[in-house]
Amino acid sequence: MFRKQPIVGEIWADNIERAVSLIGEKENFLFCGDIDPDSVGSMVSLALFLRLMDKQASIILPNGLSENLNYLTSILNHNSIRILNTEHEIRDLRNSIEVVIVCDTANAKLIPFCSTLLEEFVEKSVQVIEVDHHFGADSDAVTEGGIKLFREANATTEIIGELLQNLARKFPETIDPFSQRNILIGLITGLLGDTASGKAILFKKDFDYWMKKLGGRLTENTRWRKTKNGRLGDSKNSKFETPEQIREYLDCLTIQQEEYLAVLTGRIDRQDGLGFLNLMNSAYKEIENICKPNDSDWFADILGVLLNHVPEETGKVGVVCYNGKNAEGKDCIFIKLRRSTEYDGFDLRQVEDPIKRAFDGYYMGGGGHSGAASFRVASHDEKEFFLRFQLVADFIRSSVK
Repeated sequence: MFRKQPIVGEIWADNIERAVSLIGEKENFLFCGDIDPDSVGSMVSLALFLRLMDKQASIILPNGLSENLNYLTSILNHNSIRILNTEHEIRDLRNSIEVVIVCDTANAKLIPFCSTLLEEFVEKSVQVIEVDHHFGADSDAVTEGGIKLFREANATTEIIGELLQNLARKFPETIDPFSQRNILIGLITGLLGDTASGKAILFKKDFDYWMKKLGGRLTENTRWRKTKNGRLGDSKNSKFETPEQIREYLDCLTIQQEEYLAVLTGRIDRQDGLGFLNLMNSAYKEIENICKPNDSDWFADILGVLLNHVPEETGKVGVVCYNGKNAEGKDCIFIKLRRSTEYDGFDLRQVEDPIKRAFDGYYMGGGGHSGAASFRVASHDEKEFFLRFQLVADFIRSSVK
């Protein structure tokens, strides 16, 4: 494995320049990554700029996007950026893709259809650019070679923003990327998505810089069509004009989801600053009359809110466990951890070693940031899972100050 390290100084500048040159030289690009608002916002924003350069771009989204990110799907379709859902669609591009761009992904295990990508592209020496801000835990580079854009950041969209700045300088004949609403919307989506809507910021100076720049340009470049000749004009609810409107849309829940959140809040086990929410199959059966399955888009929409809600309810650290499938489609159990926005006394990446020890023979990988981490273990008997997890919970409680 090729452990990730933040890249700085001359090496960083050289890698950015290499990425810019490669993008300028090639014509057909394939984007992939772990699917969340930051990864998708990163892929969408850079893919849109490639389309401005008259290049082709495809994005792997095997299960589409959740309802709260449906506007990104509309942007992709409107700009003729192909969405790939299946392994067959990926293999069909084996002779045309010139560059694979991996966005916001801690390691290869999180990439949908990773084995196919390695077989059809990486092993055939197709160029790879990796863009990410995950370090520690089991955050590993996907490839040994390729161009690495790894640095500390609040979100991968901050790195994409820097890359776009360099691309605009290198190719001034291309339209300014920061004059394009959809690029701005993608970048803002990722930044809000990875900072709990701006409440969990690791690098405040960077966050303030990008939100001011992107937010100002979004407002500046939003035009309102008036009603004319029977054609309805734009309403204030029909377009994003500010980052706050994007934040509200991302955080919006239906009445049913609000009721679901209230029920689940009552089921949080609170112990010495640690909040634990069991959403495993047996627990789900107790609430299935009001909740949709945890493999539904409906659950995906509420999951981000839920993960941030549990630690806020308990003050320090929250853990949510549920059954699901990993990027390769294998059954697994997710162990997701978040810190409260007011607490920074414990780096959640330290939980990796206790999880590896407790789930020896079942561990499937994971990683994240100091304030948010996610791990996966192979599906097995729930009673055994909780016996093993008790060791992890004891470690967290003893570490929380």
